[in-house]
Amino acid sequence: MSTFDVKRFIVISIDHITEKTAVFLNKTPAADWPCLGGPYGEYGWFFYAHDENAGVGKDRIPDDLFAVMTWAREAGFDHILLDCDAEEMDGLPIFDS
Repeated sequence: MSTFDVKRFIVISIDHITEKTAVFLNKTPAADWPCLGGPYGEYGWFFYAHDENAGVGKDRIPDDLFAVMTWAREAGFDHILLDCDAEEMDGLPIFDS
């Protein structure tokens, strides 16, 4: 019998990343992002919650986004959906986007 590899994701507000990071994500093709993920239509972005930020320069995950990933990992999630209509989470910074 096969076993399933189940992953958990959380949906949170895009207000937890800076406007600078949001502009970067919107203007840069996902293949060129320093992390695994992609656009979520016109509503936000979906990411793998990396547990290490080993890149440098353009290969470094922005600190605000990596903070969200770290928070998600600590809460037991593997992926994050940043959605423009989602709730803000206690314990994460909030930026006016």
